[in-house]
Amino acid sequence: MTILVTGASGNIGSRLVAALAGSGYPVRGSSRDATTLRLPAGVELAELDLADPGPSAAKALRGVGSVFLYPVIGTVDAFVAAAVDAGVRYVVLLSSPAAYEVGEFNRPIGQIHRAVERAVADSGLAHTVLYPSWLATNTRRDWADQIRTSARVAMASADAPVTPIHPDDIAEVAASLLTHETFRSRMQILTGPQSMRMRDAVAIIGDVLGVDVTVENVTREQALDLDQGRIPRPILETLLDVAAATIGQTAPVTNAVERITGHPARSLRSWLEVHRSDFQRG
Repeated sequence: MTILVTGASGNIGSRLVAALAGSGYPVRGSSRDATTLRLPAGVELAELDLADPGPSAAKALRGVGSVFLYPVIGTVDAFVAAAVDAGVRYVVLLSSPAAYEVGEFNRPIGQIHRAVERAVADSGLAHTVLYPSWLATNTRRDWADQIRTSARVAMASADAPVTPIHPDDIAEVAASLLTHETFRSRMQILTGPQSMRMRDAVAIIGDVLGVDVTVENVTREQALDLDQGRIPRPILETLLDVAAATIGQTAPVTNAVERITGHPARSLRSWLEVHRSDFQRG
């Protein structure tokens, strides 16, 4: 049966589609705007708004046995009900540790992910929730512009710990769960191989680029101003508060990636070496 990958244009979804298609599995990729999808040859395309699926859900779910569900803001109850009606047997849900972590689970990020988790759990569908740690791609999202223009990163709580995880590892874990029953469980907590401080991650970027990238320490209020509304303020406030509260701790490290994929979790450096041009001055 076909595997439906929602959010197929995203960092994880696009990699998952490629992994499944490359292994010969029938795959259908969906996005709210199908014109944004660039799928491998042989992969079916579906336009689907998870928060407002309407009749498109039945079409996207036709012949589907399992689903990779990408979290969205808003209710996914209608889509999940359609999945039950379509005979879907298993779901891999991409969530976030914010759904359970101290200082996050009852604030905006945690509430968004918990709502999607509840919808899937209440449906009765067999499922596994993935909780990936801090994404390696966050370095590009949060710091690349600053590094390209000034070889510096302004941040609050530079000593906060993270365990960067490579997006390919998340995609490979999801692919394994969708196609084999061996490691299916209620949840899998996925991390990179090493806990490090935010400033250590910046230092690795500088080392990969061969330049000295400095960290400029700023206050919480300055960090809010510097963001200029790029991230919704309640979410940014949560991120800043959690980072400040974890200084002096070690970020969790698990062996889940290696257990499920058969290879050690990839390093932050390995992702940066492939994407170094994103941080270099044009």
